[in-house]
Amino acid sequence: MGEVWAASDGKGQEVAIKVLLQRAAMKPDLVKRFEREAKITSAIKSPFVCQLLEVNTTEDGTHLLVFEQLTGESLSDRLKREQYLPLSEVGPIIDDVLRGLAAAHSAGVVHRDLKPGNIFIERTGDPKKPERAKILDFGISKITGRPKEEPTLTAFDATLGSFAYMAPEQIRGAARADERADIYAVGAVAFRALAGRLPFEGSSAAVLVSLKLDRNAPRLEEATGEKWPQGVERFLERALDRHKEKRFASAEEALAAWRAIQPANITRAKLPPSQQKRTTPPPPAAVSLSFAGSSAMFPEDHPTEVDDSPPTMTGEPSWAGSSSGRITREPPRATPRARGRKQGGR
Repeated sequence: MGEVWAASDGKGQEVAIKVLLQRAAMKPDLVKRFEREAKITSAIKSPFVCQLLEVNTTEDGTHLLVFEQLTGESLSDRLKREQYLPLSEVGPIIDDVLRGLAAAHSAGVVHRDLKPGNIFIERTGDPKKPERAKILDFGISKITGRPKEEPTLTAFDATLGSFAYMAPEQIRGAARADERADIYAVGAVAFRALAGRLPFEGSSAAVLVSLKLDRNAPRLEEATGEKWPQGVERFLERALDRHKEKRFASAEEALAAWRAIQPANITRAKLPPSQQKRTTPPPPAAVSLSFAGSSAMFPEDHPTEVDDSPPTMTGEPSWAGSSSGRITREPPRATPRARGRKQGGR
């Protein structure tokens, strides 16, 4: 429907211009959808949503949307290169996405097409937060609480969005999608980033739809053959529940649950002093010193080498993090770049 071009606004500011294609401009419903995208995006104020700067029409009738220009890469491009990412890297991405969704839902907007291609990982230049995820493309979003007299642009039986990340109820009809459909999509994105594969995969769209409608999503352990933190498994199980009533009720609720299971927020519970086990250290052993002879009195200390640096997969540049305990999978995946030990992990 549109193309995006990099440009300068004449004041030295780099921008991204979305242009409605000429063939699309000949269809009134697509023009209305383009105009609605401008209205919706301008209503969402969040650092985790790509900001609309201007709406314009050229002398020849070309429709333009001017957005802030972002430096970085899409999550889709990163996953094509890395195949899968450690929890410590996926954690901040999903956190940002849920914050962006919370702002959109507060503005009465359901995205309906959340996927790695519509999540952009921006380089911020801030050492404290070098990257930030932003939601793109509200082209097929839905306005909730629509007045009855306002006609809808989506027929009740129309299916919009990408099947791979689409909630089961949205497959049955785009008009059925509410905020919980976006929660499902977040779960699918997180699953794909962590496991290196989608929750459901089929040889055709019909097979994929059938699996989504009839089965629950697999656990990460089933998909990868690896043990995962139970908190992560429970989060994805709830976010990807095929019954929307059982999912997180809001992006805020999902965000709180996601933050609670991140490695940096998990601490060991301390026992009260009365229950703490006390041990009495043994008395120091008597040492006899003798300078006779030339042999060393104390044996040489031989350090034990422990290999605790499992391979990790991270983006470039990325949030600091690593995968803890990941093993090479079969069949072989795309060859990643050199891996290094970092703080964090599953």
